[in-house]
Amino acid sequence: MATLTDSLIASSSRSLGLRARPDLTARRHYYQGRAYWVVKEPLGLNYFRFQEEEYAILMMLDGHTSLETIKEKFEKEFAPQKIGFRDLQQFIGTLHRSGLIIAESREQGRQLKKRRDDRKWNELVQSASNILSIRFKGIDPEWILNFLMPYTRWLFTMPAMIFVLLYALSALLLVLVQYDTFRSRLPEFQEFFGPELSNWMLLGCVLAVTKVCHEFGHGLSCKRFGGECHEMGVMFLVLTPCLYCNVSDSWMLPNKWHRAAIGAAGMYIEIFLASTATFIWWFSEPGLLNHLCLQVMFVSSISTIIFNGNPLLRYDGYYILSDIMEVPNMRQKASSILQRSMSKWCLGLEQPEDPFLPQRNLLGFGLFTIASNVYRWFVMFSILYFLNQVFEPMGLKVIGQSIAIMGLWGLVVMPLWKFGKFMYVPGRMSQVKRKNVFATVAVAVGVVAAIALIPLPQWVNCPVEVRPENSEVAYVVVPGVLEQMLVQPGQRVEKGAQLARVVNYDLLMQIAELEEEEKRLTKLRDSLQHLRLGDTAGGSFEQRYMEVRQQLESASEQLKKKRTEQQLINVPAPTSGFIFPSPDRRDPQAGSGQLPSWSGSPFELKNQGAYVTTSDALCQIGQSDQMEAVIYVDQDYVELVHLGQEVYIKLDAFPGRTFETKLAEIGDKQVEFVPTSLTVAQGGELAAETDPLSGRARPQNATFPAQAPLDDAEAMTAVGLRGRAKIFVAWEPLGVRMWRYVNRTFHFKL
Repeated sequence: MATLTDSLIASSSRSLGLRARPDLTARRHYYQGRAYWVVKEPLGLNYFRFQEEEYAILMMLDGHTSLETIKEKFEKEFAPQKIGFRDLQQFIGTLHRSGLIIAESREQGRQLKKRRDDRKWNELVQSASNILSIRFKGIDPEWILNFLMPYTRWLFTMPAMIFVLLYALSALLLVLVQYDTFRSRLPEFQEFFGPELSNWMLLGCVLAVTKVCHEFGHGLSCKRFGGECHEMGVMFLVLTPCLYCNVSDSWMLPNKWHRAAIGAAGMYIEIFLASTATFIWWFSEPGLLNHLCLQVMFVSSISTIIFNGNPLLRYDGYYILSDIMEVPNMRQKASSILQRSMSKWCLGLEQPEDPFLPQRNLLGFGLFTIASNVYRWFVMFSILYFLNQVFEPMGLKVIGQSIAIMGLWGLVVMPLWKFGKFMYVPGRMSQVKRKNVFATVAVAVGVVAAIALIPLPQWVNCPVEVRPENSEVAYVVVPGVLEQMLVQPGQRVEKGAQLARVVNYDLLMQIAELEEEEKRLTKLRDSLQHLRLGDTAGGSFEQRYMEVRQQLESASEQLKKKRTEQQLINVPAPTSGFIFPSPDRRDPQAGSGQLPSWSGSPFELKNQGAYVTTSDALCQIGQSDQMEAVIYVDQDYVELVHLGQEVYIKLDAFPGRTFETKLAEIGDKQVEFVPTSLTVAQGGELAAETDPLSGRARPQNATFPAQAPLDDAEAMTAVGLRGRAKIFVAWEPLGVRMWRYVNRTFHFKL
């Protein structure tokens, strides 16, 4: 209780009744040549960085000292610097709010509880705005890490790191050298992210296990370099449960390279897992192990490139860059630099000097803030689009839409709320300069008008195949063994001529069996016919006669169908014209351990005796004096494509050659099937799925055909080749294109 004597003493001379917490731990670090103190608050596992002067003030708070005493000691120890009572009060208030000092006055419990409630509320709001990454505190993993440390210490030695680096490079070289085969073995999107529960359980387990290994990599490396880890909990990353490990204690380490190594340890473990999975996937046969390894490759590589390794997101890459640049809290400081610059130039607000912000490379920090925010938007929309594509086939699209709304809360609502709070400060509007606001509005209107009104050139990229004009493809009608091609490229054939000799031994056996069955039933029918005519008892042979007659009719009908198939087995020519080879076929199962099919061209001698199916194209038949490029246009762009537009075509076989032409015809009906050579499974770019009835490639998206003539002499030899066509469509403003892209990509029906 304050006495009369205390009330007569100036407030600056009274005892503050504040003292530094005795359980704080501090270590001296050097950032960019300047000394700082890093203070650890052990209960909340919070860490603070102070300059020499700030740390000295914290240590002066012993429960008995006064503001005047602190001011005198400070100015004596750090002469010629001066400090005012107001600055001291503000700094001490910051220390108290941070929980670094203890007040001996009454009613502290209520204030502490209110502070805790406010912190919990802010954490809840932050979690709601970041719905794709939610954390829940768990256990103290020190005993687990201490148990594993003797067995894993070698992982964080220099020889082990060099080995993992070379190991990862060898896996990457394997993928690059065998890229075409690698790409052909990749499954389609719906096959990899199919709606089957077992598929999602496997993917969830793979994500959880890899992230557990990732987090243990952080924890074990932190122990390896002398830090501590007292928090490990559950995190829902893109709706998948996994662990997180709090290694904030690495900030107590003075060596910045050790801190960077701890930040990179999780990616280091995932790179090792992805490299191992690459080799196992490549050399293993299709099956559960092969599929699991592919999922490990996807999860580890994508998360490392897009999330963990990217400094634009606040994950491992960000902390590594922050440690190497020796700029703690880099994102907050970069955001403050951009905010101060925007306030100065756009609103005309005078900003006081902030000694805690970097004084160099201000433009770089501002660009970093802009890039990080743009990338956050890109990643968020990519994840939302991915979830929408996954949930839609399951009929759970509303879940993806709900997640989208919660995700956009943090990207749109929270920044607007902060801007509103910034402008709501009393007296703020009176400080705003009108000329700056008018100039800002004018520039913004000009940029929006330019985006919305100024047309710019654009083009549409589509897959293309070269074939004779008005040609038709001769497909295998009945599967069997290809004994011989009866025609050769360049030969003229008439409609109905046999193109190949295909043998189906099962079909021959079925025909023979049906012929024998027909003969047997015919004899039985004739016998019953005589018995039926001589039967006076009535009815006993009549019923049997009718049954045999029905069986005979059924057998005859089946035999007729099989003989029709036998007539079609040798692939009759669908039209008259000259023979052109079909596109060479790559074996999609190469290296998979499955029985080999044919590859290359059916005219090659090596393919004699190969098994062909109803989806196989043997050749094309058309006129030899004119080639055309068949362009497959996605429905999202077909409204932009018109007759007479210029087309540039690049074929895979002629990478340095560009064929120029114009659109001559555009189909008004979508194609039912597309050439197999253009599909992703054969190294093309057209997403397609195999039709279960015909075995041919059916495009996943609605696709329309377009034709463009090729008069170049070199194009006459390019029949069957594939490539890409660039159609130059009408100019449009960027705003129109962006709106079309948003409607096409994020089509949420609320």
